Amino acid sequence: VQLQPLQTYVCSQMVNALEREVASLREKTKRNYSYACGLMVMLVKICGSRQGLEVFSMRNNLLITLSELLLFAPQVVQCQVVETIERLSRLFSPASLDSSKFIHNLLAVIAKVISLQVRDKTTHSLMSATLSSQATDAPPHWRIDRQISMDIGRLAKQFLSDVSHGSINEQWTLSVRTELANQVMNLARLNAGESASSERIAAATEVSTESGTLCTSRLSILKSGKFWLSVAALALLKEARWLELSTMWQSLQANRDREPEPLCDNHDDGRTLAQIYCEVCKCALCRDCFTVLHLNKRNRSHEVQVVGSASGCPQVDIHEGCTRFRLSNLLVLFHSSTLNGMVEFSVGDSKGLFPVNVSSSRNFLSSQSSSPYQTPTNVATRCRFCANQLRNDIQLIGGVCEHEECVQLASSACAKMLSCGHLCGGIADENVCMPCLNCHRPEARQDADDLCVICFTDRLGGAPCVQLACGHIFHYRCVKIILEKRWNGPRIIFRFMQCPLCKQQIEHTALNELLIPLKALRDDVASKARLRLEYDGLLQCPAVTSENSEFYGDPEGYAMDRYMYVLCFKCGKAYFGGESRCQQALDNSQYNPEELLCGGCSDVVGAQVCGRHGVDYLEYKCRFCCSVAVYFCFGTTHFCAACHDDFQRLMCLPKQLLPKCPAGPKGVQLEGDGCPLRMQHPPTGEEFAMGCGICRNLSTF
Repeated sequence: VQLQPLQTYVCSQMVNALEREVASLREKTKRNYSYACGLMVMLVKICGSRQGLEVFSMRNNLLITLSELLLFAPQVVQCQVVETIERLSRLFSPASLDSSKFIHNLLAVIAKVISLQVRDKTTHSLMSATLSSQATDAPPHWRIDRQISMDIGRLAKQFLSDVSHGSINEQWTLSVRTELANQVMNLARLNAGESASSERIAAATEVSTESGTLCTSRLSILKSGKFWLSVAALALLKEARWLELSTMWQSLQANRDREPEPLCDNHDDGRTLAQIYCEVCKCALCRDCFTVLHLNKRNRSHEVQVVGSASGCPQVDIHEGCTRFRLSNLLVLFHSSTLNGMVEFSVGDSKGLFPVNVSSSRNFLSSQSSSPYQTPTNVATRCRFCANQLRNDIQLIGGVCEHEECVQLASSACAKMLSCGHLCGGIADENVCMPCLNCHRPEARQDADDLCVICFTDRLGGAPCVQLACGHIFHYRCVKIILEKRWNGPRIIFRFMQCPLCKQQIEHTALNELLIPLKALRDDVASKARLRLEYDGLLQCPAVTSENSEFYGDPEGYAMDRYMYVLCFKCGKAYFGGESRCQQALDNSQYNPEELLCGGCSDVVGAQVCGRHGVDYLEYKCRFCCSVAVYFCFGTTHFCAACHDDFQRLMCLPKQLLPKCPAGPKGVQLEGDGCPLRMQHPPTGEEFAMGCGICRNLSTF
């Protein structure tokens, strides 16, 4: 069925109107998004019919227009745009539109929420970077002045991820994967260009960079919008073989196939490939022969060049949720789940993909091993943490440079040499050393170049590490910090004691000093919560007995999730603070821990002390509602969590304006006559000790 000319005209005008509306909103000549939202609703409905699709299939810029709107619209509008794109993309073929531009816009949305830590090992500097703070040549339609929420960034990432895994059709899957591969490989091209520019600047100025200051010439790569697109593409790259779809990768492979691989001059088998060409010895050698023939001190300063497959494509690895992109002088680590990553400029050659002329033979293996920071050949000449050149005999003996950070790290690092010739990457005084982080092992889930997913600021090889009982590896100082900081807010939550990657409990002998008291506290809270669950008659509730429940067969886990316990500032014991849902809507960052006092540490004058439990489980009523008190403030007043959040208003209310029993949180008058506490108590506005909470079956909000 063909559309009537008038219908065709109307549909075309709708698309034109949307394009004009997006252009006006982008140029800030209009601020009301209602018309654009209405047009999107009509487009979705019309495109749902075969006749409407015939018209819109010829308007191949429709998806591009919507993706541009996604870059700067308010969050409510962005949610509608994502939903519209998801519906309309199924009606179009990637060949019918400029799919590269469409995917670029979606990658730009992801790039806007990416946070990077930029580290320069040469100068020991560290800085945070985002697209809005660094990029200077981003296209104008990106509107980098407009922030995007993390939720919208995740929606765009999820859409592209679904499409790349075949949610629409094979054409879209191939198109998205190819564009992701091209963007990742652009990172190598950008690095080569910026490195060459940096060399020219350094040669012209001859200015040295001070320690602690990030080299300005190296920062130039962060100013490119293409760099941020490449990092966003890393977040979506699920398999390294996708890079084979890139035209740049194919070109490199074609060049390699045309040029015969050089053979090692020291082997007579006719098949051992050479990896290094020594300019002084005038011979091509494999790695093993090069290592042996250049052990002599006289040969260590020979000029060498990487040849053959060793000078080919960048190294890309994906494991444990972390994507790693390596060039000789650049390392990009990105964690796709959190959209956080690290860019590290290291000691190495700056020519990227192309044949590398390494300054001397002693640091060749540094640029070619799985980790460039520590190899049996250079372990005695470069710092084990930052890979900077060691300058004197004292530094050579310790394997650590003179920088304060490296010296401090060395004080807690293991100094044992492993059988492979690498220094142990663990901490001092361990009975058994952890596996080598620098050797390539097929079974290894993490190595020295992986990102520490606790701090997101350094590689695992950049500081002493611990391997937890679950097998995952993190910086020792990072694990120690999260155990010392414990939970956020007043409510005791033990999720911080779980491995960030697999959620198993953190276990390591070096952390027992922190773990033992935390485990005792967890057992105490679990025991008290289960006892309260029993008194409330909920041990056999569906949340515990249903096989589909998260807490099936785990009454302690359900009790700790249902009830809120806080830590008394004076005695250090956990006490009951109401149900957890009362706390969920509050701002946990603004609280004074000194105001958290259990009933036994509050003013117990006039309180009825339990003959069985003493004051350990003594509970007070909130002065302004019928809830159990959590806070004790000003030395006179007990508050529940909700009333404490609104204490300024409640404290100013005259007594006659306070609600009568039953009173809800924040002084709200409840309907009915029954008190939620199921007990007689003085009027609202007066202090009241309710007695022992264990000996009373208490119902809370």
